[in-house]
Amino acid sequence: MTWTRELDEAAVLATRSGYWHVVLFYLLCGLAAIPTSFLVFGQVFTNATPEHWCAPPPELEHLGLPVELVRSLTIPRQHEHEVYESCSAYDIDSTELREALKNYVEESTVAVKEDDYIRSIKIFQLIPVSSNAARNDLITNITNAVLSVRRNTTSPCSNGWKFSKEQYKRTLVTDYSLVCDMDWLPRLSNTLFWVGSIFGNLFFGWMSDRYGRRPTIIVMIILEVPLPIAAAFITSYWTYVGLFVVSGLFFPALYQQPFILALELMPPGQRNYTGIVVGMLFATGMCLLSLLAYAVQDSYHLALVTSLPFLLLYGYYWLIPESPRWLVGRGRIADAEKVFRNLARKNGIHLPRGFLLELHKKIKEEEENTQEELATISNMNGHIAGYTELQEKDEHVDRRISNMLTFKPDLTKITETEESNKDSLEKIIALEVAEIVNKKTKMKKEDEELKEQNITEATKLNSEHQQKATQTDSSKSPASTLRRKSLQLVSKIFNQEDGDDDVIENKRMDDQNSEGDCKASPLDVFRYPNIRKKFFLLTFEWVALGVVYNSLSYNTPNLGVNDYLAFFIGGAVELPSYFIAWRCMERYGRRWVLCIFMCVGGIACMSCVLVPESWPWILVSLSMLGRLFTAASFAVFYVLIGELLPTVLRAQAMGAASFIAGLGLLAVPYIVHLAVYSRALPLTIMGVLSVIGGVTFLFLPETLNQPLPQTLGDGEMFGRDFKILSCVEKQSD
Repeated sequence: MTWTRELDEAAVLATRSGYWHVVLFYLLCGLAAIPTSFLVFGQVFTNATPEHWCAPPPELEHLGLPVELVRSLTIPRQHEHEVYESCSAYDIDSTELREALKNYVEESTVAVKEDDYIRSIKIFQLIPVSSNAARNDLITNITNAVLSVRRNTTSPCSNGWKFSKEQYKRTLVTDYSLVCDMDWLPRLSNTLFWVGSIFGNLFFGWMSDRYGRRPTIIVMIILEVPLPIAAAFITSYWTYVGLFVVSGLFFPALYQQPFILALELMPPGQRNYTGIVVGMLFATGMCLLSLLAYAVQDSYHLALVTSLPFLLLYGYYWLIPESPRWLVGRGRIADAEKVFRNLARKNGIHLPRGFLLELHKKIKEEEENTQEELATISNMNGHIAGYTELQEKDEHVDRRISNMLTFKPDLTKITETEESNKDSLEKIIALEVAEIVNKKTKMKKEDEELKEQNITEATKLNSEHQQKATQTDSSKSPASTLRRKSLQLVSKIFNQEDGDDDVIENKRMDDQNSEGDCKASPLDVFRYPNIRKKFFLLTFEWVALGVVYNSLSYNTPNLGVNDYLAFFIGGAVELPSYFIAWRCMERYGRRWVLCIFMCVGGIACMSCVLVPESWPWILVSLSMLGRLFTAASFAVFYVLIGELLPTVLRAQAMGAASFIAGLGLLAVPYIVHLAVYSRALPLTIMGVLSVIGGVTFLFLPETLNQPLPQTLGDGEMFGRDFKILSCVEKQSD
């Protein structure tokens, strides 16, 4: 018994009316989506690089000349693109420039505040003139003077940089001049963020399966919320990088763990909504982020407005329960029942104490009755009693033929013959029916034997794993004692304990009905062939989806349109994609929907190579089409991976897969950087990877209308025999 049906039916009973489970569902989905969208994509704006060019010589800095005039005098142009260079300037000797300008400018001293002190500096200003005409003549003379001393050679910027304030008033790039020779630093910070997420996945995945979903989520909230707030008050860019890397430790787990808890709390009919709602809220967070960034246009204020509101997340300590599936997997039947009863009570439903055990007994009796019926059918040897086989020759028929040949029919004999023929016909019909029934019985028997064999094999796998866990626990080593005490400590801190009588009763219930502490480690993924195959395929798909989705999101500033508008459109495009994904995967399943979505999105991205860069909105349209299908694929993928992996290993396996996917995400900043050579080059790479990932999805089994695997045995048996080109079968009423 793996308690799969019991938990599904208990979830249905606890949520058949009321609204609290709906509120709880959206709270968990919102926690997984909105803070994480701010965290991972906020750097698109805080680390944005505005248009920049070399600052002019100090002699021209404070003359009040038009910016475009000074830029044309000091910065060369790229002739093939007719745009200004961003990292080089004309060589101008300072002594010669001062000599040429001495008749048009005068030197003065001004006080300048720098940090916490004030210092005096000398600047050059235009000599006073009485009219606009005289000022224009003065500017013309200065222009001629600069051109007379300017050389045709160029050199790297030596006086700093000037930044366009058309889109951004202030970013970390403008604060610390992270351009030209230092432009690698923002890309490095982005890469290090994903490095942090790699190790965070492993740790929090292990913690979730070891200590529970609830303690893991609460610990992440407590540690994560202060970090973005602290990032608003940094004094150096390396401090920001350090805080950003630590934040990366929490990002994937903060996205995954609430999703896992919502998936395990909801009844079977509502699990499809989990990935869809998380995706829609994530896209909503992206749209909200672009609006906030456009409103403030300042990295300091953006850091505050996207972090301070999340102090409210500390209230989750009193709101979220533990996963009943995880509790059952740890042998804590009474605690799992308590979660369902509390959920039902808040929904206005009364569930009696012990209802989960009643469900368990009822389902156990049904399975025993089924086995008895199978035994009865097998004893009948596939035949119906009373009907053996048809006579080879019917003497009454022969008698009738003989009488017909004499042409002197005996009416008495004919009557007897008709009655005999009637009996014979009934026997023939009965035998045909018996043969049909016997064939169906035989087919049913074979199906039941195969099912019974699979159940027996799954039970054997579970018992072997539990025996191994029991043997491990039975050795009273210091490590096992420490683990047991740590579990008790975490339970006391994060769970409300019952009274002494309840504790004794709960312990008795657990000892009599649980299958023990079904621990699992990441190494169990490799011990079971079918789980191992699914794990490797899911990991590759995660790499493909993660690289494509994040590259498309970070690539918005390279599309040739307004950054805020492009990012907002990207988030808005994702909203309908999740609705499309939801409707399609409910009707057509997961495999084919993922295959088609990723292939269509990949073809859209690859088509960008055919679009000239002078048509930016065509490029934006194709990029957003690719993003629509990629986002829809991600929503379906999260449902698929949650349904394929067993409960006892779900968080750890997702953490390990995300760890490997994080290695692929290290390439995202560098794929996006290829846009300096061609805007279509990053999109082409994303398109090829998306198509390959779409085809690979066909090698995974379908999960629509299938029970959620609970144990390692369930996970090993799930999807062992399926055809690659098979489609979803319509569920019978």
